[in-house]
Amino acid sequence: MGRIRSKATWRPTDQGGRRRPWLATFAGLVAASSYAGFVGLAFGDIDLGAEIMARLPFGSAVFAGVALALVVAVPMTVAAYLCATGHRHAPLSAIVAGAALVGWIAVQIGVVRSYSWLQPVSAFAGLVVMLAGLRAFPRVGDITSSRRS
Repeated sequence: MGRIRSKATWRPTDQGGRRRPWLATFAGLVAASSYAGFVGLAFGDIDLGAEIMARLPFGSAVFAGVALALVVAVPMTVAAYLCATGHRHAPLSAIVAGAALVGWIAVQIGVVRSYSWLQPVSAFAGLVVMLAGLRAFPRVGDITSSRRS
């Protein structure tokens, strides 16, 4: 059975990754701000008000803080580390972390139904991380043509 080659598929390079210090720094800053949000929510330093608290799952800021840490901060931390070390899975981790942040903002707007200037800024940051990860993925056709040279 022969291999099917499609120019529409993507995969990371076989040669391992290269370090991406600007992406590692950017993802690290996003992760740090997400951890700060987690601490603020979990320890009551951020007051959301009674109306927004009623809309949160389980009516709990602690639950929202833990979810923020798990959905946004941890993937961004992993992406920052992998981009800093030049791991071959760094592009994939950046794509996942960026998509998680964009998804978090979309769900936040849908659930909380409250708007802040920080939401579009965060969504834009997630798109930047995600697109930087996508840029690092070469097309399969590019990989096979470079091997033939």
